[in-house]
Amino acid sequence: MKKKFSATILVLSLLSANTALACLMGCRPGETETRNVIDHLIAKRFDPSFDVLSLETKRTADFDMIVGEIRGYEIFFKASVKFPKGANLDCTPDAPHRAVDCSEDRYFSLIRDTRPIPGRQFIEPGGVRTFDEDLRFAELKGAWRGPDGEYYKP
Repeated sequence: MKKKFSATILVLSLLSANTALACLMGCRPGETETRNVIDHLIAKRFDPSFDVLSLETKRTADFDMIVGEIRGYEIFFKASVKFPKGANLDCTPDAPHRAVDCSEDRYFSLIRDTRPIPGRQFIEPGGVRTFDEDLRFAELKGAWRGPDGEYYKP
């Protein structure tokens, strides 16, 4: 009886160790998490009505945040997004009563590390924009916090 119990504990320990090891090596944000972050950021910044025509992960990289205290993971991506209804239509350049928080900036970005995020940007109905940038995730609280502020457990 003791041998069966010990063998069961040994097998369970090995399985949980393999799961933990696999998670150390492979539990990083992937395409699903990238798509979720992109969906959240586009809906927040532009318009909730959009179609992601293509999404390509170009490369990924591990890095340390805050001098090695927090593990980070970066996903470089390129996405082509169509806005069937357009976005921020009250920011049309020729609008008679244009909103004051509109921007003329023609560089469209979800995440800007080097430039301040402009005001709301007009996108014509049916317009397609390409986002070629990166997303940084930070490992916190047993999950990965994305740039949209959400936590993901791959």
